[in-house]
Amino acid sequence: MYELDVKDIKEILMDYSTIREQTRQQIFDLYRDLHDTDDLIEVISIRKNKISDMPGTKRDVGKNQDLSDIILRHQRQLRNWYKEISYEIDILLGKEEMLHRLWICYRLLPERQYRVLTEIYVHKQPWKKVEKESQESKSTFLRLVNRGLNNIKKMYDSGYSNEYLLRHSLQDITRREEKRNKGKDGMKEK
Repeated sequence: MYELDVKDIKEILMDYSTIREQTRQQIFDLYRDLHDTDDLIEVISIRKNKISDMPGTKRDVGKNQDLSDIILRHQRQLRNWYKEISYEIDILLGKEEMLHRLWICYRLLPERQYRVLTEIYVHKQPWKKVEKESQESKSTFLRLVNRGLNNIKKMYDSGYSNEYLLRHSLQDITRREEKRNKGKDGMKEK
């Protein structure tokens, strides 16, 4: 899982749709490349077998390269590309999972935090305008924004699955963590 700080969370909230779409497009492009590589490997394998059976192809080591050697080299290169493309897809799938998890955490915020963060980061409204519309004091408004961002980070960093987060509210999760931490602190004091 990707490690995120509050700055990363802000940036992702501001450009979530674009980042998600770019990531999906990259994955799609890589799958297309992977398919093309598969086709090339298959074609080269068939041609290599036909060429190596042709009269006049050399099989002695240490002589100049013939067409069969070039095809073998190309086949190795394609296999390496296949591995590299697979690795890239794996990385991008991890990024897509991170985006999905972060968006779940954002959607699970309490209503006031969700509304303020939506206006500031998703809709990109000026802070002053959102603060005024919230009818909160400046300090309360800043606390609301910071709590929202920190709650996203807290849920994102938790060991809970996305399904668990969706089934339980932020308050339930926070209460359980507080009980667990109090239990640990109580055990330390004894």
